[in-house]
Amino acid sequence: MEKTLQNYAKIGNLKMYYEISGKSNGDWLILLHGMSGSTRCWKYQINDLNKHFKVLNFDLAGHGNSSPLDCEKYSGVIIANYLRLLMDELEIEKAHILGLSLGTIVEQYFCELFPERVISLVFASPVHKPNYLSRFLNNFADKVFLKVFNKDAYMKMMANIMLPGKVHAKSRKFFLNETLKMDDTEFQKWWKVVLDCDQYSFLSHCDIPTLIVAGEKDFCFFSDALALKEKFTNHDFRVIKDAGHVFIFQKAEEFNDMVIEYINSLKDELDEMSA
Repeated sequence: MEKTLQNYAKIGNLKMYYEISGKSNGDWLILLHGMSGSTRCWKYQINDLNKHFKVLNFDLAGHGNSSPLDCEKYSGVIIANYLRLLMDELEIEKAHILGLSLGTIVEQYFCELFPERVISLVFASPVHKPNYLSRFLNNFADKVFLKVFNKDAYMKMMANIMLPGKVHAKSRKFFLNETLKMDDTEFQKWWKVVLDCDQYSFLSHCDIPTLIVAGEKDFCFFSDALALKEKFTNHDFRVIKDAGHVFIFQKAEEFNDMVIEYINSLKDELDEMSA
Protein backbone atom coordinates (compact mmCIF):
# COMPACT_ATOMS: atom_id res chain seq x y z
CA MET A 1 0.00 0.00 0.00
CA GLU A 2 1.33 3.43 -0.97
CA LYS A 3 2.05 6.11 1.61
CA THR A 4 -0.34 9.04 1.34
CA LEU A 5 0.89 11.64 -1.14
CA GLN A 6 -0.22 15.20 -0.32
CA ASN A 7 0.17 17.84 -3.00
CA TYR A 8 -1.37 20.73 -4.94
CA ALA A 9 -2.31 20.91 -8.60
CA LYS A 10 -2.32 24.33 -10.29
CA ILE A 11 -5.17 24.30 -12.81
CA GLY A 12 -5.88 27.67 -14.34
CA ASN A 13 -6.56 30.04 -11.45
CA LEU A 14 -7.35 27.20 -9.05
CA LYS A 15 -4.85 25.75 -6.59
CA MET A 16 -6.36 22.35 -5.83
CA TYR A 17 -5.29 20.30 -2.82
CA TYR A 18 -5.31 16.53 -3.22
CA GLU A 19 -4.19 13.32 -1.55
CA ILE A 20 -3.36 10.00 -3.22
CA SER A 21 -3.30 6.79 -1.17
CA GLY A 22 -4.12 3.09 -1.31
CA LYS A 23 -3.12 0.20 -3.56
CA SER A 24 -0.58 1.14 -6.22
CA ASN A 25 -2.10 -1.36 -8.68
CA GLY A 26 -5.76 -0.83 -7.70
CA ASP A 27 -8.48 0.83 -9.75
CA TRP A 28 -8.75 4.56 -9.19
CA LEU A 29 -11.50 5.71 -6.82
CA ILE A 30 -12.21 9.45 -6.65
CA LEU A 31 -13.92 10.94 -3.58
CA LEU A 32 -16.15 14.04 -3.77
CA HIS A 33 -17.03 15.46 -0.34
CA GLY A 34 -20.14 17.39 0.71
CA MET A 35 -20.96 21.03 1.41
CA SER A 36 -18.43 22.83 3.65
CA GLY A 37 -16.43 19.61 3.86
CA SER A 38 -12.93 18.58 2.83
CA THR A 39 -10.70 15.54 2.42
CA ARG A 40 -11.05 15.03 6.19
CA CYS A 41 -14.74 14.15 5.79
CA TRP A 42 -13.74 10.68 4.60
CA LYS A 43 -11.74 9.89 7.73
CA TYR A 44 -13.99 6.91 8.56
CA GLN A 45 -13.71 5.53 5.01
CA ILE A 46 -10.16 6.09 3.87
CA ASN A 47 -8.42 3.19 5.63
CA ASP A 48 -10.93 0.62 4.38
CA LEU A 49 -10.97 2.02 0.84
CA ASN A 50 -7.16 2.12 0.70
CA LYS A 51 -7.05 -1.67 1.09
CA HIS A 52 -8.87 -2.13 -2.22
CA PHE A 53 -8.37 0.93 -4.43
CA LYS A 54 -5.98 3.68 -5.41
CA VAL A 55 -7.77 6.65 -3.91
CA LEU A 56 -7.81 10.29 -5.04
CA ASN A 57 -9.23 12.47 -2.27
CA PHE A 58 -9.32 16.21 -2.96
CA ASP A 59 -10.82 19.49 -1.76
CA LEU A 60 -13.38 21.15 -4.02
CA ALA A 61 -12.77 24.81 -4.88
CA GLY A 62 -13.09 27.07 -1.84
CA HIS A 63 -13.14 24.09 0.53
CA GLY A 64 -10.41 22.82 2.84
CA ASN A 65 -6.97 23.64 1.45
CA SER A 66 -8.10 24.42 -2.12
CA SER A 67 -8.27 28.03 -3.26
CA PRO A 68 -11.51 29.65 -4.46
CA LEU A 69 -12.22 30.05 -8.15
CA ASP A 70 -11.98 33.58 -9.50
CA CYS A 71 -15.56 33.77 -10.73
CA GLU A 72 -18.84 35.21 -9.49
CA LYS A 73 -20.88 32.01 -9.79
CA TYR A 74 -20.14 28.29 -9.58
CA SER A 75 -21.97 25.61 -11.50
CA GLY A 76 -21.91 21.84 -11.80
CA VAL A 77 -20.51 22.15 -15.32
CA ILE A 78 -17.61 24.35 -14.21
CA ILE A 79 -16.59 22.09 -11.31
CA ALA A 80 -17.00 18.91 -13.38
CA ASN A 81 -14.57 20.35 -15.91
CA TYR A 82 -12.04 21.08 -13.15
CA LEU A 83 -12.31 17.47 -12.03
CA ARG A 84 -11.55 16.38 -15.59
CA LEU A 85 -8.53 18.68 -15.69
CA LEU A 86 -7.29 17.29 -12.38
CA MET A 87 -7.61 13.75 -13.75
CA ASP A 88 -5.65 14.83 -16.84
CA GLU A 89 -2.97 16.41 -14.66
CA LEU A 90 -2.61 13.19 -12.64
CA GLU A 91 -2.88 10.97 -15.74
CA ILE A 92 -6.03 9.22 -14.52
CA GLU A 93 -7.76 7.84 -17.59
CA LYS A 94 -10.82 6.29 -15.87
CA ALA A 95 -12.04 5.98 -12.31
CA HIS A 96 -14.81 4.90 -10.00
CA ILE A 97 -16.39 8.02 -8.46
CA LEU A 98 -17.93 8.25 -4.99
CA GLY A 99 -19.79 11.44 -4.11
CA LEU A 100 -21.55 12.59 -0.94
CA SER A 101 -24.42 15.12 -0.95
CA LEU A 102 -23.03 18.22 -2.74
CA GLY A 103 -20.35 15.97 -4.25
CA THR A 104 -23.09 13.95 -5.98
CA ILE A 105 -24.13 17.07 -7.90
CA VAL A 106 -20.60 17.36 -9.34
CA GLU A 107 -20.67 13.61 -9.97
CA GLN A 108 -23.90 13.86 -11.99
CA TYR A 109 -22.56 16.59 -14.22
CA PHE A 110 -19.25 14.78 -14.67
CA CYS A 111 -20.80 11.49 -15.83
CA GLU A 112 -23.05 13.36 -18.26
CA LEU A 113 -20.16 15.36 -19.76
CA PHE A 114 -17.40 12.73 -19.61
CA PRO A 115 -18.93 9.23 -19.42
CA GLU A 116 -15.85 7.73 -21.04
CA ARG A 117 -13.82 8.67 -17.92
CA VAL A 118 -16.11 6.75 -15.51
CA ILE A 119 -15.93 3.06 -14.54
CA SER A 120 -18.76 3.18 -12.00
CA LEU A 121 -20.61 5.63 -9.77
CA VAL A 122 -21.51 5.58 -6.08
CA PHE A 123 -24.03 8.18 -4.90
CA ALA A 124 -24.17 8.63 -1.11
CA SER A 125 -27.13 10.77 0.02
CA PRO A 126 -27.62 12.20 -3.47
CA VAL A 127 -29.02 15.66 -4.12
CA HIS A 128 -30.94 15.36 -7.37
CA LYS A 129 -34.55 16.53 -7.71
CA PRO A 130 -36.04 18.88 -5.11
CA ASN A 131 -39.10 17.80 -3.16
CA TYR A 132 -41.48 20.04 -1.21
CA LEU A 133 -39.47 19.81 2.02
CA SER A 134 -36.01 20.40 0.53
CA ARG A 135 -37.39 23.19 -1.66
CA PHE A 136 -38.99 24.87 1.38
CA LEU A 137 -35.80 24.58 3.48
CA ASN A 138 -33.61 25.85 0.65
CA ASN A 139 -35.86 28.80 -0.13
CA PHE A 140 -36.29 29.60 3.57
CA ALA A 141 -32.51 29.62 3.99
CA ASP A 142 -31.94 31.73 0.88
CA LYS A 143 -34.67 34.32 1.42
CA VAL A 144 -34.87 34.49 5.21
CA PHE A 145 -32.38 32.63 7.38
CA LEU A 146 -29.13 33.53 5.60
CA LYS A 147 -30.22 37.17 5.33
CA VAL A 148 -30.81 37.42 9.09
CA PHE A 149 -28.18 35.00 10.42
CA ASN A 150 -24.84 33.83 9.08
CA LYS A 151 -23.64 30.67 7.39
CA ASP A 152 -22.43 29.13 10.66
CA ALA A 153 -25.83 29.49 12.33
CA TYR A 154 -27.54 27.87 9.35
CA MET A 155 -25.11 24.95 9.23
CA LYS A 156 -25.54 24.43 12.98
CA MET A 157 -29.28 24.11 12.41
CA MET A 158 -28.72 21.66 9.52
CA ALA A 159 -26.21 19.64 11.56
CA ASN A 160 -28.82 19.10 14.25
CA ILE A 161 -31.32 17.97 11.61
CA MET A 162 -28.90 15.62 9.84
CA LEU A 163 -27.00 14.39 12.93
CA PRO A 164 -29.48 14.66 15.81
CA GLY A 165 -29.11 13.76 19.47
CA LYS A 166 -26.28 12.79 21.82
CA VAL A 167 -25.39 9.65 19.88
CA HIS A 168 -24.14 11.80 16.98
CA ALA A 169 -22.56 14.58 19.06
CA LYS A 170 -18.99 13.73 18.06
CA SER A 171 -19.81 13.56 14.34
CA ARG A 172 -21.86 16.77 14.58
CA LYS A 173 -18.94 18.60 16.21
CA PHE A 174 -16.57 17.44 13.46
CA PHE A 175 -19.03 18.55 10.78
CA LEU A 176 -19.42 22.00 12.35
CA ASN A 177 -15.67 22.47 12.83
CA GLU A 178 -15.21 21.85 9.09
CA THR A 179 -17.96 24.35 8.31
CA LEU A 180 -16.28 27.10 10.34
CA LYS A 181 -13.24 26.89 8.06
CA MET A 182 -15.21 27.87 4.96
CA ASP A 183 -15.40 31.49 3.85
CA ASP A 184 -18.92 32.95 3.85
CA THR A 185 -18.59 34.18 0.25
CA GLU A 186 -17.58 30.73 -0.92
CA PHE A 187 -20.46 29.18 1.00
CA GLN A 188 -22.92 31.45 -0.79
CA LYS A 189 -21.49 30.55 -4.21
CA TRP A 190 -21.78 26.83 -3.49
CA TRP A 191 -25.17 27.30 -1.87
CA LYS A 192 -26.47 28.64 -5.20
CA VAL A 193 -25.33 25.42 -6.90
CA VAL A 194 -27.52 23.46 -4.47
CA LEU A 195 -30.37 25.96 -4.76
CA ASP A 196 -30.42 25.91 -8.59
CA CYS A 197 -30.76 22.10 -8.50
CA ASP A 198 -30.89 21.79 -12.31
CA GLN A 199 -28.95 18.51 -12.51
CA TYR A 200 -32.21 16.57 -12.88
CA SER A 201 -33.06 18.31 -16.16
CA PHE A 202 -29.40 18.32 -17.27
CA LEU A 203 -29.03 14.54 -17.06
CA SER A 204 -30.00 12.13 -19.79
CA HIS A 205 -30.45 8.43 -19.05
CA CYS A 206 -27.20 6.70 -18.12
CA ASP A 207 -26.23 3.00 -18.12
CA ILE A 208 -22.95 3.34 -16.18
CA PRO A 209 -22.94 0.83 -13.27
CA THR A 210 -24.29 2.79 -10.31
CA LEU A 211 -24.76 2.24 -6.58
CA ILE A 212 -27.28 4.61 -4.95
CA VAL A 213 -27.22 4.67 -1.12
CA ALA A 214 -29.74 6.56 1.02
CA GLY A 215 -30.25 6.90 4.75
CA GLU A 216 -33.64 5.60 5.90
CA LYS A 217 -34.18 8.74 8.01
CA ASP A 218 -32.87 11.28 5.51
CA PHE A 219 -36.12 13.25 5.53
CA CYS A 220 -34.86 16.01 3.23
CA PHE A 221 -33.19 13.97 0.49
CA PHE A 222 -34.50 10.39 0.50
CA SER A 223 -36.83 11.22 -2.39
CA ASP A 224 -33.82 12.54 -4.34
CA ALA A 225 -32.28 9.08 -4.16
CA LEU A 226 -35.51 7.53 -5.44
CA ALA A 227 -35.68 10.02 -8.33
CA LEU A 228 -32.06 9.28 -9.27
CA LYS A 229 -33.10 5.70 -10.04
CA GLU A 230 -35.06 7.05 -13.04
CA LYS A 231 -31.90 8.40 -14.68
CA PHE A 232 -29.43 5.62 -13.88
CA THR A 233 -30.86 2.49 -15.45
CA ASN A 234 -28.02 0.14 -14.41
CA HIS A 235 -28.34 0.78 -10.68
CA ASP A 236 -28.27 -1.01 -7.35
CA PHE A 237 -30.32 0.82 -4.70
CA ARG A 238 -29.53 0.37 -1.00
CA VAL A 239 -31.01 1.87 2.17
CA ILE A 240 -29.07 2.18 5.42
CA LYS A 241 -31.49 1.74 8.30
CA ASP A 242 -31.64 4.15 11.24
CA ALA A 243 -29.37 6.62 9.45
CA GLY A 244 -29.82 10.16 8.21
CA HIS A 245 -28.10 12.24 5.56
CA VAL A 246 -24.53 11.90 6.86
CA PHE A 247 -24.42 8.13 7.26
CA ILE A 248 -20.73 8.08 6.32
CA PHE A 249 -20.25 9.09 9.97
CA GLN A 250 -23.25 7.30 11.48
CA LYS A 251 -22.88 3.90 9.79
CA ALA A 252 -19.34 4.06 8.43
CA GLU A 253 -18.50 0.35 8.53
CA GLU A 254 -21.77 -0.70 6.90
CA PHE A 255 -21.37 1.88 4.15
CA ASN A 256 -17.71 1.04 3.53
CA ASP A 257 -18.57 -2.63 3.12
CA MET A 258 -21.31 -1.74 0.63
CA VAL A 259 -18.99 0.33 -1.54
CA ILE A 260 -16.16 -2.21 -1.52
CA GLU A 261 -18.48 -5.15 -2.20
CA TYR A 262 -20.22 -3.33 -5.05
CA ILE A 263 -17.11 -2.16 -6.89
CA ASN A 264 -15.34 -5.49 -6.43
CA SER A 265 -18.41 -7.32 -7.77
CA LEU A 266 -18.13 -5.29 -10.98
CA LYS A 267 -14.49 -6.30 -11.33
CA ASP A 268 -15.42 -9.96 -10.78
CA GLU A 269 -18.07 -9.72 -13.52
CA LEU A 270 -15.57 -8.25 -15.98
CA ASP A 271 -13.02 -10.93 -15.12
CA GLU A 272 -15.63 -13.66 -15.75
CA MET A 273 -16.62 -12.12 -19.09
CA SER A 274 -12.99 -11.95 -20.26
CA ALA A 275 -12.13 -15.50 -19.09
